[in-house]
Amino acid sequence: MRIGRPGAGRSAAGEGVAAYLADDDAGVYNLIEAAVREDAVTAALHLTGLAADAVAELAAATKTRPAQVLRSLVQGPLSSVNHSPKRQPEVQIVYPGAMDEHDWAMTEAKGWIEITLRSAEGDRTIPFYDPVRLAQDVVDATTGTGYFAASAVVVIPAVTREAIEAVVARIAERGYTDIIC
Repeated sequence: MRIGRPGAGRSAAGEGVAAYLADDDAGVYNLIEAAVREDAVTAALHLTGLAADAVAELAAATKTRPAQVLRSLVQGPLSSVNHSPKRQPEVQIVYPGAMDEHDWAMTEAKGWIEITLRSAEGDRTIPFYDPVRLAQDVVDATTGTGYFAASAVVVIPAVTREAIEAVVARIAERGYTDIIC
């Protein structure tokens, strides 16, 4: 096979991956060696392209984000990443300042708080609402501007520290797939 012909690099990369999956070490070595000898950068790009296509297809098939699929390749199967408490991503809840019992009582009474979730994936600022307050804000917004828009909102029965922390743990456990930002 000549690697230099159009489409051959992608094909050779595919054959190399197939040989790897079949655990055919000699086949992998020979195909990759030939591709690298011909054009190392192109060979690397073709292998990267195949990996990206596979990750995108797997993400679509499992209804997860491509970044989560990539993490699962390092951490373990998707089922263990999504549901295993041992693989729960570490997340820090950043409240809007020091909050004592009085502050929490006021927050619960007003029915909402905006917090930041800090993790290896970055910071996400998310409002937490109780159902009554969210309904009030939606009515106010649609009456005033004609619409209500939010990229991520979490609704919980009561806006308490305990409820927030329990929900954040479940959201992190699911790899933030419940939150669309």
